[in-house]
Amino acid sequence: MKKKVQIIIKNNNFKKEHKGKIISVFRGYAFNYLIPNGLASLANKNQIKHYRMFSEIAKKEEEANSIAIKKIQSRIEQISKITIYKKIGHNKLMFGSVKEKDIINWIYKYTNIKFEKKQIQINDINNINISLINIQIKQNIVVTVKLCIMPYNN
Repeated sequence: MKKKVQIIIKNNNFKKEHKGKIISVFRGYAFNYLIPNGLASLANKNQIKHYRMFSEIAKKEEEANSIAIKKIQSRIEQISKITIYKKIGHNKLMFGSVKEKDIINWIYKYTNIKFEKKQIQINDINNINISLINIQIKQNIVVTVKLCIMPYNN
């Protein structure tokens, strides 16, 4: 009888090992703790093949996702400035302010890329000026774009 058995880890938080990794552990540890608590399963040919197939699919999806993010980043970096026209009154004050929604609509109109409000980081803009805004494409990818607020009268 073997002292150690091979198991496949089902959770990412098990001893700093990632999901799908095959490790050898003692029989008692495997059958009394890991398998009943759903942290691992016994490694047989079919399950090993199953986890490898899913890990390959996950890698391909991750690669496709990173390529799409790089395309979006390059398209946003090509924008030299975002120009938004706002109505001004007699005393040279702007009606309202520029919000994330205005910037999202401008980007969608000219690049056909949709963003969410939380991805656009701007300060309160209540006057006619030129400022910088940050567009967060992914958690660690941020692009800075120039924002120009231009006046117009009716």
